[in-house]
Amino acid sequence: MLRPYICCYWSALPYKKQITEYSYEIIPDGCTDIIFEYDNKKQTSSIKYYGIFEGYFRTTEQFNPGKMTFGIRFYPGSSAYFIREKAKDTAKKQVDLNQLDSSVLKKLYDKMQQDTEISYLIASCDEILSHALKGGNISHQDLLLNNILYQIVSGHGTIPVEELSKKEVIGQRRMNRLFEERIGLSPKKFSQVIRFQSVLTDWLYYSPETIIAAEYYDQSHLIKDFKKRIGKNPSSIKMSDFYNTSFQSFNKI
Repeated sequence: MLRPYICCYWSALPYKKQITEYSYEIIPDGCTDIIFEYDNKKQTSSIKYYGIFEGYFRTTEQFNPGKMTFGIRFYPGSSAYFIREKAKDTAKKQVDLNQLDSSVLKKLYDKMQQDTEISYLIASCDEILSHALKGGNISHQDLLLNNILYQIVSGHGTIPVEELSKKEVIGQRRMNRLFEERIGLSPKKFSQVIRFQSVLTDWLYYSPETIIAAEYYDQSHLIKDFKKRIGKNPSSIKMSDFYNTSFQSFNKI
């Protein structure tokens, strides 16, 4: 039941060899997350919602051997079934539980404080999120948004907004309002994020020259977009920027 809405559950734990202070970049992918953090030493916890964003942001953290992070990643627009605020109000920011009008989040937080075992957290999410969907009716607006999102993603973010409007028989102003409410970015900006993700994958695996010819007017446009989305020049990006290849063994605390 949850597969059309939830991209994945994910978790993170510190490693023994982790340095005292570390920074990393979070890059846009069109998804949003609920993130639960638990500090075993201090016996404290928090739950936050990370809205959609269009550029990268950098976060710096201190090594904490007692910290555990668990996340729920939603497909674009899917968090609206569980969080009632308009997406534009949570876009480009992290929002604390107490600032959101969401009974689902409160139930999740209560469950997560009872047990931090990953299997328990997953079972709790399945139960609470599935229950939140039961009895909900799929509206014409839901179907319309899903069709538009399908067009954008399957077209790798390259279909012009005007063409999307004609294909789905919806005025551009109405489509903008729908995206403000459910996505948090305009159709054009959301398409740019999806295009970047497609280009980034191709850049890592295929020919850069082909990408410039197919997706960008010239190299300067490509460099500008990469700096905005990931904070680096395309030529300086390595696979290790996305996957930790530093350690041969992952001994968890």
